[in-house]
Amino acid sequence: MRTRQLTGITATTDVHSSLQSAPALLAHLHQARQRHLVVDSGDWFEGTGYHQLGGGAVERQILTRLYDAVVPGNHGFVNYLRHKELHRVTVCANVDRSDGSPAFHTVHRTIISDRRVAVTGVMGPDAFDAIRVSQRPGLHLVDPARALKRLAATTPGVDSWVLLSHAGFDHDLALAEAVPHLDLVFAGHCHSGAHNPTPAGRAMVLKGLEYARGYAQADLRPDGQWSASHHTLPGHGTAPTELADITTRIDRLTAYLAEPLGAIALPWADTTPDRHALLTAVARHLHHQHGLPVVLSDSGLRPARLGITLTTADLLALEPFANHLVIADAPDDWTAWLRHHTAAHLAGPIATWPEPLPASARRVLTSDYIAETFLTGERKPTGLMAADAVHAVLAPSSRPAPHTIPATCAHSRRPDRTHP
Repeated sequence: MRTRQLTGITATTDVHSSLQSAPALLAHLHQARQRHLVVDSGDWFEGTGYHQLGGGAVERQILTRLYDAVVPGNHGFVNYLRHKELHRVTVCANVDRSDGSPAFHTVHRTIISDRRVAVTGVMGPDAFDAIRVSQRPGLHLVDPARALKRLAATTPGVDSWVLLSHAGFDHDLALAEAVPHLDLVFAGHCHSGAHNPTPAGRAMVLKGLEYARGYAQADLRPDGQWSASHHTLPGHGTAPTELADITTRIDRLTAYLAEPLGAIALPWADTTPDRHALLTAVARHLHHQHGLPVVLSDSGLRPARLGITLTTADLLALEPFANHLVIADAPDDWTAWLRHHTAAHLAGPIATWPEPLPASARRVLTSDYIAETFLTGERKPTGLMAADAVHAVLAPSSRPAPHTIPATCAHSRRPDRTHP
């Protein structure tokens, strides 16, 4: 195999399993690899039915075959931690084990335009805290600036430092000011409108377009400075024959997702449902069905445009996290709990039914994510899934939707899940 002569870096971020756009993305990344290091700033997983039905197997294939270095995101975090091939290309300098050792490789070293380049990664506190506690056992987050300074002190012989950050654009601007050895920062996690290369400290901070709509690019000039830009991918593309096995699996998933489930009821047809309104309707439905107070988080849904017929793709785009419903013990003071978690943006906004919740409620029906992360006490599984309740509200006269697909389409029947 011919050694790659690298001249720059191509970076994606927050793809969120947007495999419907995969052909154009795969074609570009395959071509870019000839001259560029290919990197990602996290959250390649979760966000569409492709992940929920395919279990993340296709996403892992793409990351391990086309990318040189990636930072973990809160979505699909366990993939970066547990899958050996993906772990091998994952870099993160500020997630440590309980004994103080790094949970991931801390640096990827390479040569770009005859200069020694070190690529590392960090996660921000908001992203790390959004991971289920059970999916990060024994791990803790080190302050990103402190971790980066510690790494620089123990990594000599570097001409240029590149950071892959899953922390948010504004966070990265402040981080670049605080860490003077950084030269280039590829941002992720925030889903803000900020993408353009922005100077901070001596570094340039930029971000590619999310959901596989584009990429960021930086080339190393002869004077050692980076020229940076971001670009939109074409709406269509043809993936190379070398990746035909991946596109075949995506095509199978696409066909499965296109299956109709039934007519969408008014007032949801031909709309992008307001998440809080839809979730309140779901909470009301669950309360009437099961007789318990219901507590759900708006962040458990994603906005999606609906037509007049509900498809599997529609349903799993609205609820892409495969959340299960559990019965959980209520906190002593619901009013204080709701006020705190909504104001802190930890679990809110919150939809409940009845509204307001009765102060006497001692047990509630909620998602396993809320119960595990924000409530204490016992949890009892119900066997119900949040997507089924969404389905029942949107298209009450329709058949049930599948949550897994045959093994010919996916390696895993149950996805590794995190929550926003």
